[in-house]
Amino acid sequence: MRYCIDLINTLHLLILLNLCFTVRDVSGDVFKLSLLRKTLKDKSVAADYRLRREVPYSFDPSVEHHDNLEGKPGQGYYIEVTIGTPPQKLNVLVDTGSSNFAVAARSYPEITTFFHSERSTSYKEIGMSVFVPYTQGKWEGTLGSDIITVSSLPNISFTANIAGITSAENFFINGSNWQGILGFGYAEIARPDSSITPFFDSLVYQTSIPNMFSMQLCGSLSNSNSSDIHMGGTMILGGLDSSLHIGPIFYTPIYKTWYYEVIILDVQVGGVSLSMDCKEYNFGKTIVDSGTTNLRLPVKVFNSIVTRVKQVVQYKFQHSNLTNPNATFWTGDEVLCWRRNKVPYNDFPVITLVLPTTNDSMFSLNLSPQQYLRPVGDDNDTTKGEDCFKFAITSSESGTVIGAIVMEGYYVIFDRQNVQVGFAESVCSVRDERALKSEVKGLQNYTGNYKDCAYVKVEARDNTLNIVAYVMAGICGLCVLPLFVIFAQWQLRKCLCRRKKLERSNSDLTDLVSDR
Repeated sequence: MRYCIDLINTLHLLILLNLCFTVRDVSGDVFKLSLLRKTLKDKSVAADYRLRREVPYSFDPSVEHHDNLEGKPGQGYYIEVTIGTPPQKLNVLVDTGSSNFAVAARSYPEITTFFHSERSTSYKEIGMSVFVPYTQGKWEGTLGSDIITVSSLPNISFTANIAGITSAENFFINGSNWQGILGFGYAEIARPDSSITPFFDSLVYQTSIPNMFSMQLCGSLSNSNSSDIHMGGTMILGGLDSSLHIGPIFYTPIYKTWYYEVIILDVQVGGVSLSMDCKEYNFGKTIVDSGTTNLRLPVKVFNSIVTRVKQVVQYKFQHSNLTNPNATFWTGDEVLCWRRNKVPYNDFPVITLVLPTTNDSMFSLNLSPQQYLRPVGDDNDTTKGEDCFKFAITSSESGTVIGAIVMEGYYVIFDRQNVQVGFAESVCSVRDERALKSEVKGLQNYTGNYKDCAYVKVEARDNTLNIVAYVMAGICGLCVLPLFVIFAQWQLRKCLCRRKKLERSNSDLTDLVSDR
């Protein structure tokens, strides 16, 4: 009988253990597996970067690398690359807000040339499909790899992943003179997934180039009577050039390595803070993105800035007998024009973005009106003798974007090896020497943890999954329980049968003994 009771207790214990391990597996380990894989990958990448920093590299300022960026207002900056064997020259949009390297693989009405993979003996087809949507436009294509050379690094070639764009919608731009895009973001946002090694990672891994690059975006290069306004600048791969900036470089930490995500502590108009919760400035995220033209801000922050700027402008314009801008100017839908070389820049306020350096200091980017009033060509009448502009601060539903119009005021260093982004005052010429110029001001004291200003999305997903896991475990346990009960009953019957047999045997033995 004791044997039967022990067996039943053992079965109960097995049931409980089964339920416990089911809950643990479903609610914990399974969902932590992807995070574990990512952690291991991040550690291996970090180790590789540490090894790369030990490789000697000497930046040679004599190498012709200046003025290797070109572009047009609102159409982005591009750099020349050569692809394949023999090399084919193409221009690609420089984009720190994405991580794929992609070029046109067929003809499109908006471009004059494209990459002919069949003509390259070094091209290798991977065959994986890639789809990349942007805020405006999208493209899809097929992944391959080939040998790349960048014009500003003439003696360095390496192999990189390339997506051949076979279908595009609102992506290529008439007259932009670029035929693809070169993403400098981290693998985390590469498409179709983070297993695709981005262009700059390939360059760092395969050469002695340090894990950093810098950009000097100069905006409009001329103020001629031509409506064909063009832009220029310089991009340094693997270093920085002290001749491209004046004064010190101030660095802010990269909060998360996917986009170049940073944190804004405060936003000011005319030196006066908007006095909002600092999380509002980073609602969604805050990224430094050369592929986005404007300064994009969360709706609440944008509305507050526009209200403040309008108040300053209306006051100044009334005293200058100037006509106030229409409401559609502030939404970016209408241009505002003044007589050539008579733009009232100083009637617009300076906009300041405050960024942390550490937990006890911060610095300010004082954005000149010459930056956020973006020049546009007058295609309708080039004889009017006017300078026309769009308001280059717009609202965003997906977070703050420190776009090209901000970067044009500064020399920007993407120091990936030390996980930080640096800003210094640029030596680029400005449109009006008499007007205020963009500045970097620092350092100022800061008390608190700057990470408290980061936007943290509430993940209801984890709690929901845990609840679902427990419910499913309970259901599974209830489904399995009858089987254990049946098994226990069967074992119990066997025990009872054995006992009865034993009792009969004992009875028979007793009878036999008594008969004898």
